[in-house]
Amino acid sequence: MAASFSVDITYVPADCGSVIFGKSKAPDAFKSVNTAAHLRSVGCDSVAEHEALSAPANWRSTTFDPGSVRNESLNVEVCNKVRDALANNLSAAPERPPFQLILGGECCMLPGILSAFWSYYASLGKRVGLVYIDADTDLHSPADASSTGNLGAQTLTHLADAPGGLKSMKEFSRPDGRPLCDASNTVLFGLNMTAPINRREHFAYLYEKHYRVVPSLSVAANPVHQATQALSYLEEQGMDIILVHLDVDAIDPGEFPLANLPNYTGVQFEEMMKALEVLMAHKKTSALSVAEVNPDHDPGLSMTRMLSDELVRILGRRHK
Repeated sequence: MAASFSVDITYVPADCGSVIFGKSKAPDAFKSVNTAAHLRSVGCDSVAEHEALSAPANWRSTTFDPGSVRNESLNVEVCNKVRDALANNLSAAPERPPFQLILGGECCMLPGILSAFWSYYASLGKRVGLVYIDADTDLHSPADASSTGNLGAQTLTHLADAPGGLKSMKEFSRPDGRPLCDASNTVLFGLNMTAPINRREHFAYLYEKHYRVVPSLSVAANPVHQATQALSYLEEQGMDIILVHLDVDAIDPGEFPLANLPNYTGVQFEEMMKALEVLMAHKKTSALSVAEVNPDHDPGLSMTRMLSDELVRILGRRHK
C-alpha cells in the first residue's frame, strides 16, 4: 500500500533583493503550468496552497547606505512573512507535517525558511540540515567596498552569520541564537568554482570553516553519486531533517536559460534532476525550496513547465 504523502505549497513572489525585476513572477508561472493540480494527479493525498505575501515584493531601483542593502526593510519583512507562513504550515499538523514546497522568488528567503524549520524541529530535539544547490557562494557582504547592495548575493552570509552581515538579519537564527547554518549541517552543492562572482576570500572562508563543497563539475560528472554523498555527510553529522534548496542558476544556461542571471556551471538540466531525485527520495528530506526562476526569460513558459513536470514526477515518487 502506498504511503500517505501530503504537500504544502507556499508561494513567495519576491525579487526585492535582486539586481533585476522578474523573479516575483515565478509563483504565478508555476500556477499557470498547474504545478499543484499535477501533484494531485500523481496521487498526493493533499495539496494545500499558501501565499506567504499579501502582495509581491517587487524589485525597484533604490540607493543604499554603506553597510546596508537596497530595500532592506522590505527584504527583512519578506523573510519574516516566510517564517510565519511556514511556522503555521508546520504547526497545523504537528504529528506529521506535510512536505513543504516553497516556490520563490529568490534565495534570500532562505533565512526565513530555515528559522521556521529550526524553531519547529529544535523544540522536538531534532537538527536541521541543508543541501544548498547554488552556483554562487552568496558570501558577499554589505561591508564589502564594492557591494552592489543586493541581498540575494549575501544569503549564506546571513545564514552563517559571517562577518559583515546586516544586524537586521540576525533575528533569523536557531532558537538558541546560533547561526542557522555551519559546516556541520550544510552542503554547498553545484558551486561554480570559476565564476568571477565567487571570490578567493569566499573560498577561503569556506575552507577555513570546513564546509562541505561539491563543485558544479563534480555534479555534472556524476550527479547521483554526489547527491548520495551529500546525504551521507548530513546523516553522519546527525541531521534529523533535511531541507533542499534549488537555485536554478546552478543549471547551465546553454540549453536551459531560465535563471535570473546566467551562470555557466556545466550542469545540464537532466543531470541536476538526477541529483534532485536522489535528494528528494531520502526519508529525512522534508522540504524543497526553488528560487531564481525568471519567467521573463521563458516566453510560453516551456522551461517552467519542464521544471514543474520534473518536480511533480520526483515528488510523486515519494508516496509510492
